Amino acid sequence: MRGTGSALAGVCACVFDRRAGVRLDHKLRKLGNADWWHSTRSALRRLFYPLQAGPFLAAVDREKFDALRERYYRPGFTTKPSKYLDLDDWMRRNVKRVREQDIRPAPPRLRILDIGSGAGYFLHVVRCLGHEPLGLDIDEQPIFRETFAALDLPRVIHRIEAYQPLPDLGARFDLVTGHLTCFNRRADGSHWGREEWDFFLGDLESRMNPSGRMQFLLNALRDGRHMEDDLREYFLARGARVDRRKVYLGVPLRAAVAAV
Repeated sequence: MRGTGSALAGVCACVFDRRAGVRLDHKLRKLGNADWWHSTRSALRRLFYPLQAGPFLAAVDREKFDALRERYYRPGFTTKPSKYLDLDDWMRRNVKRVREQDIRPAPPRLRILDIGSGAGYFLHVVRCLGHEPLGLDIDEQPIFRETFAALDLPRVIHRIEAYQPLPDLGARFDLVTGHLTCFNRRADGSHWGREEWDFFLGDLESRMNPSGRMQFLLNALRDGRHMEDDLREYFLARGARVDRRKVYLGVPLRAAVAAV
């Protein structure tokens, strides 16, 4: 039994522990909870949905982005908005987002809202796949204003406030996403609780198609935790799937597409 256990630990170390510095015992503990299953499912979803960044890079007006890079980009600046002008890197990252969410080429054509849309690369990819994109963001970074213009993408300027409805965003959505969300931070730096999220999600649901879904990747708490236990319980009570900081609500996209 001891030899078998050692062999199993070795296999798990090889398969699951790919990032240097991540302790094997943490990975093994995940085998006993839902995090392992959700992480593995995301990896398999990407594996069976190959999608390369090349065609989406080819659809970018390189002259416009070269001009932006000349004005803004400084190699090695990882905390400045100019880091988002590393076009190859960020396009690959956003193609990965699309693969994880299993957004397939149209038809059917989906209406997709990206909250905190940043430079717009995610919306550029989904539009190239034949879908209808819309960004929602504040207008504090001129560089994001210019990348949206260079990509010719639509964007609504609006600051999300707790207990306040969103503006008129037009037709209903099939998918709403938020990646590394900042809108859910209070003035003191703490994060929204169940009451704020309940109002916000209720407002979003009123703007969704019946088969629509939402996916949010939250920023970590100050102490490194994914979210407060009470908030996790709230999401689960709403029928969400919670994978560490990722929150999935609504019908899985492939099931929605199959029903059309």
